[in-house]
Amino acid sequence: MDPDSLDWIWQDLATADSTNEPKADVDNDDDDFDFDFCRSGDEGRGSDDDDVSSDSSAGYTWTAATDTNTMRELRELVDGVEKELKSMSFVNDLDAGDGSATLVDSEHLEEADRESDDTRFYVDAVDAVRRKISQVRLVWADAVHRCTTDGKNVPDSFVKTTNIEKIVLLYASNFIEQFKMKYPNRRQLSLVLENECGVQKCVCTAIKPSRLVYHDLDDLISYSEFVANYITYIKLDDPTNVPKKIMSPLTTLENQTANCFELAILLASFLIGYGYNAFVVQGYATESVCNNDLSKIKLDMSKYDSKPKPDESDDVEDVNDIYAVDFEIDMCSEFVNLLIEEEKKKSIVVDEVKENNIDRSSDLLYGRRVHCWVMIIPLEVEDEKTTNNPYFIEPSVGERKEISDDSYIGIEFIWNHKNYWINLQSLNNGCTEYKIDLTNKKCWEQFLPDETQYLQRSTLERRHYENESSRNVIMPNSWVSVLEVPRNKYLMLYPMGKKMTRYMNALKESYAEYILPDGLIERITFYAEPEYKNKMFVKEFYRHRVDKLISLEIRFSVDKNEIVEYFSSGRKDCLKTHTFSGEINSLDSDRSFVFYNLRLDSMIKLEIDHISFTTTFSDRSDLLFWCMSEFEKLENMDGQVINSKRKPKLIIEKYLRDESKHKDRDIATIHYDFALNNIFVQYQFGEGQITQSKRLFIKPTVANSKDFDPESVTEHIVYPYEGHLEPHESYTLLQEMLNAEIEAVRAISKLEDEVIEILENRSRERSECKLKINSLDWDRNYKTRKLLQIKKDKKLAVVERENAENIDYALPYLESGKIPYKYDKVSKIRDKVVSKFRQNTINQFIRVKNSFLKKESKMRSITMALEKDNLNVELKNEMLKLGSSMKNELEVLTLKLQRYKEIRAERYNNLVMYLNSKPEFKMLPPLKLLDSNGT
Repeated sequence: MDPDSLDWIWQDLATADSTNEPKADVDNDDDDFDFDFCRSGDEGRGSDDDDVSSDSSAGYTWTAATDTNTMRELRELVDGVEKELKSMSFVNDLDAGDGSATLVDSEHLEEADRESDDTRFYVDAVDAVRRKISQVRLVWADAVHRCTTDGKNVPDSFVKTTNIEKIVLLYASNFIEQFKMKYPNRRQLSLVLENECGVQKCVCTAIKPSRLVYHDLDDLISYSEFVANYITYIKLDDPTNVPKKIMSPLTTLENQTANCFELAILLASFLIGYGYNAFVVQGYATESVCNNDLSKIKLDMSKYDSKPKPDESDDVEDVNDIYAVDFEIDMCSEFVNLLIEEEKKKSIVVDEVKENNIDRSSDLLYGRRVHCWVMIIPLEVEDEKTTNNPYFIEPSVGERKEISDDSYIGIEFIWNHKNYWINLQSLNNGCTEYKIDLTNKKCWEQFLPDETQYLQRSTLERRHYENESSRNVIMPNSWVSVLEVPRNKYLMLYPMGKKMTRYMNALKESYAEYILPDGLIERITFYAEPEYKNKMFVKEFYRHRVDKLISLEIRFSVDKNEIVEYFSSGRKDCLKTHTFSGEINSLDSDRSFVFYNLRLDSMIKLEIDHISFTTTFSDRSDLLFWCMSEFEKLENMDGQVINSKRKPKLIIEKYLRDESKHKDRDIATIHYDFALNNIFVQYQFGEGQITQSKRLFIKPTVANSKDFDPESVTEHIVYPYEGHLEPHESYTLLQEMLNAEIEAVRAISKLEDEVIEILENRSRERSECKLKINSLDWDRNYKTRKLLQIKKDKKLAVVERENAENIDYALPYLESGKIPYKYDKVSKIRDKVVSKFRQNTINQFIRVKNSFLKKESKMRSITMALEKDNLNVELKNEMLKLGSSMKNELEVLTLKLQRYKEIRAERYNNLVMYLNSKPEFKMLPPLKLLDSNGT
């Protein structure tokens, strides 16, 4: 087989598809349509990959209690629909009627083998899956909309009005009429709006104080970020008017789409349930806030770029350098500096006013755009760190905003789950001038009477108050059910598992955990030019990686791109950061390693260029803190990137002062010069000295006492009266230097071997992309527990076999050592490794693809079953829950297929570079790399 050819992929696909599923794959627990909702956590679905990442990103365990008859009806209904689908023969076709290539049919693959290569296969497969998932989204959205807006499939409280609600609605209609007469020029009150079923409800009763039972939702920021990530924001159809119909928070969580009113009501429900004094605010905001347009915001790259700025590094060097020149004294007075700062502030204020004027002139609807957000009025019991000043929360981004923020122009009304208030203050002065004191009747008019103020009145005042208004009118309980988010949806975090945010100079991609096979959860790409051209910097964040990779930085330049990898503690090599540019696995490339202070040799940093190693140590017992070694440069052999051992040309070591030794015996610097065949030693500075004592040792060809030449040791002692070395002392010291040189060469050789091993490990880790699962993660560790049990059984079997008979473990090595490496044998070994890697890559893609097809057919059957009219409410609700879970799994599988296609060429190139760098394959021609398109 030609290792450079790509025809193998079609042969592997034909072989894999002829059996419908690779035999080496782990059993797929998700392929069977499971209706057993009462499974325990240990029996939940596991992952479908060879690694620990899950196809669905989160195995969800159903706990809904349904009777046997309902389950039987559901099973019979779906089975009947499946038979109809099979008779229509579109279950096995990925793109029925559009002429695209299918994913499973081996006949199509054999035809494609004659027409295209593997790249076209991956591209066509992912494009077909995208079309399928878009159809599923549209059909499922329509099905959910029909079920949520149909009065037969929602709780009774959505379509019925209780007596207390009727009284409040009558009282509200009277209040609205009085408000129109009293304030004819004000905006109409949004006190009563229709819900998704077309029934009029008071907006205060749409707030349902609830609390989610997830451990990472423990404060205001976490809830705000969750709502902003979980719900897709949609702007109002009419930006200047309040929508006539508002979805309930329950429907908002189900659809995962909301406008500003629905989003604010949902966030207020969570915050009030958690204990915050939250209010929904209706007012006016700028165009960028109302449309959730972040493209006018410039993201600060310095927050993500961990590279120190030149000024910062210069300051550090000046502080540490004892010979640095002192800073110049600033002769300017403090008063002059104060005047300069005031002028700068004035210019900044003028610029801000100009920008605001530009915004107002560019937006024809400035000051008229309706927006809804959340306001927090802190209480003393909330948090000791918080102040008593109110502040805003923007639900669309989940960020805290101050009342002085210019993005919020004015407030019309605010409400919570108990009452509704009207702002009587001027709307032209901005939110900064408002007095946020809801008990002040000159500033705020409330809808329902305050019960505390009623109790404080006298008896005569109470009777008069009762005659004028009905004190029994209180806000009824919310008609919305308790808000809950299923665990499978919560772990998805974003709609469809992915979120894209566009800034002025950057694109931010966010993914849920375990969604992508390489553990990527966030990527931020900065651009130097508008319209997202000319990449400048990329920051990637990873989680749950086996290789402990937590983040990656790429700095683009004209010459070379610099890549920085950051690792968490726990690696065997104690690697903390890895910075390199040029070839990934070559010793000739400039690179730098930073280690955690956990190594036995106390090395904390290693810098490498094409000819030298520079090492920094910390707290060594021999007081060595710096070492540099230069090597003889080797030529590239046939263009291969071979990391061969090199001979050192020069080794320099630096030591700290040892107070227990005499200054002329305490070594400061040693130069082992192999080109000049000598050893040059500099000793530490003495007290009050400005020069150092030195000795030059010329290495003899044969080091023994008979051939020793005293003139081979040249001394330069600062104080001659200290005395020079005697011949026997010079000989002894020369022997010590020669032994130290041998140890230094041995240490450098060992360090070079370790660097080569680190590079090989990183190349292998980049191609594998394995993830790990916490043993306490009950949603994903089913397969892990199963594998651990299998491993335990194998160990027990090995122990039993060892006890039964004596085994010679050295025999296989002795037998293999007798056979020398030959060209044809080495070629077969490398071809086998490449073929195995390719087959595993194909198997992963095929398994995810087949799982997508099966789940997509089940999704179609569920959608068609929902269209039947003979379903009762309970059965239809179960179908909705099951379909929602299935849709999430299809979204995850789509992202996985896309990611497999993107990183396929990168993983293959990492394997090729790893094999090309192995000494065993030097005699073979090097394997060729694939480009970014996989060709």
